[in-house]
Amino acid sequence: MGNYKGIHPGALIFDLDGTLIDSGLDIVLSANFTRVHYGLPELPVPTVKSFVGDGVAKLLNRTLGHDVRSGQTGAGGLPVSEDMLSEGLEVFADHYGRHLLDNTTLYPGVLDILARYQRIPQHLATNKPRSFTDRILAGLHLAGAFRKVVCGDETPARKPDPVHLEVTMEGLDVAPSEVVVIGDSPNDILAAKAFGAVSVACTFGLVQPGLLKSADPDFTIDSMGELAGLFPSR
Repeated sequence: MGNYKGIHPGALIFDLDGTLIDSGLDIVLSANFTRVHYGLPELPVPTVKSFVGDGVAKLLNRTLGHDVRSGQTGAGGLPVSEDMLSEGLEVFADHYGRHLLDNTTLYPGVLDILARYQRIPQHLATNKPRSFTDRILAGLHLAGAFRKVVCGDETPARKPDPVHLEVTMEGLDVAPSEVVVIGDSPNDILAAKAFGAVSVACTFGLVQPGLLKSADPDFTIDSMGELAGLFPSR
């Protein structure tokens, strides 16, 4: 018990992309496919990965709006109309739906951690849409692993809004201070803080560690297995 931090979790809430699954490449390939659809050149993998984490619409708005000549996105980048974004979402969804498990895998240690904490309610809160989430969980043999799964298209507001976590915890009588939120994005950390939960940042995910740490998480882990050293499993 000496290495535990004195917190006995009443529930765990995991993020998906960049936390449980290494899905970055498949997301990048589909985003770049959407750029090519509009006659735009592909972007480097790290550039597109930096756009991930706030939902598909923002991912594509940033990807399609990135100007390779200026290196800027947003106000200094390319214009993205509502019609372009709407069509782009369909192009992305079709491509990603056919390729979402081409390269996506579980991070090392994930199955061990889920088994270790099986006596504690384990939930999943992801900004990913339900259709993609269910297929990935099934394909990676995680279907049924979580007491509750709340996706980005099922909640009034997505992370970093704490409403996403509130919806995830509905029906379970556990104080926010006893909930541990594990994720790789500042959105996860900020949502946890606003909800009143304990936050654990995964530096091995899709977000640059420096940006992640700037959100001031309670704990930081460099591999999923390190979670075992933070909290008791019963």
